[in-house]
Amino acid sequence: MRLGDKDVLLPTMIMAYSNPRWYDFVAASYNVPFGDFIEDRIETEVFKDALWAVVGEQERAGLDLVADSRTFTTGNYSDVVVYYFSRLTGFVPYGPNVKYPLYSTLRSPTCVGDITRAVPMMAPIARMLTELTDAPLKIQWTAAGTLTGLSADRYYSSERDRAMAIAAALNEDILEVDAIDQVKVLQLDEWFWPYQYEDWSIEVFNRMVEGVRNAKVMIHLCVGNYRGGRGYRPDDTAKPGEGAFDLHARKGESLVYESVIPKVYEAKIDILNMQVIEEADLGVLEALRKHPLPDGVDFVCGVIDPKSTYVETPEEVADRISRVLEVVPAERLGLTTGCGLKNLPRLTAYQKIRSLADGAKLARERLSVSAAA
Repeated sequence: MRLGDKDVLLPTMIMAYSNPRWYDFVAASYNVPFGDFIEDRIETEVFKDALWAVVGEQERAGLDLVADSRTFTTGNYSDVVVYYFSRLTGFVPYGPNVKYPLYSTLRSPTCVGDITRAVPMMAPIARMLTELTDAPLKIQWTAAGTLTGLSADRYYSSERDRAMAIAAALNEDILEVDAIDQVKVLQLDEWFWPYQYEDWSIEVFNRMVEGVRNAKVMIHLCVGNYRGGRGYRPDDTAKPGEGAFDLHARKGESLVYESVIPKVYEAKIDILNMQVIEEADLGVLEALRKHPLPDGVDFVCGVIDPKSTYVETPEEVADRISRVLEVVPAERLGLTTGCGLKNLPRLTAYQKIRSLADGAKLARERLSVSAAA
């Protein structure tokens, strides 16, 4: 895979990562710096120290790209929602339950005015990362379609209008990060695309990345991680206004990968990211066989299970990679975790990313032996 001016075989990277526990404790008293960092403040010092620790673990594990790791969250994915909406104008932090079952214990922020970027979101973190490492960087956002699905509205005339406003606000942040030479991948997370597309989904995504010139755009299509479960579509375990869906009584997972492949190819992306870990994920490979990646689009595959404390061995990871290589050429394949590791203890998360790096190394060795035979 081409990263900047280098070709890297089976490059490795992560998504969200477990924070140091001391940071989660301290962050309960000191908020993540809001907007651009003020150097000589305790909030900045605390955040930078935590980020430095997370960067160091990625480098020691042997990963090829260093990720921002969503260090701004304090151990729970609900913080991801709060982080972005609190940095956009036009939202108040209350509303109905989120309409998608897996996330329905969260409350939807409600739009009551014009949506703009109030302060920088990921740009200050990206700049801080350049002070901590010389490695190529991957920076991650929750994408506009997902933020739209997570929110309610008392202001815009349509969901599309709200989505386009969010996309424009995120675009301002994305372009600021794209101008940083060390950033090689911009990751945009669309949690809800595997459940349903809207008529405007592609249009909104493309508005969000409009003008990107330097880094590669990667879309992460999530199949579920929050609350430790796989995603599924709404069913009759809850009705509008009743609150959260009953995961215990759900009728089963209902993701259909053909609903996103090949439709996702219409988006302005350089990299498609989905996981191939469980038997239920094999539909991804079948969809890729039926609808091969278009020219100019690579595939980054999640091969580490974020929902289990079981630590995969390098051999198990390499076997998963071999299965993907039956469909995706090695020069177009990158490797990552299935989703973020925030829900896992830090010790477990570190062992898992070591297995990711070592499994990729073993897969490269297998490819070399095969080529020489």
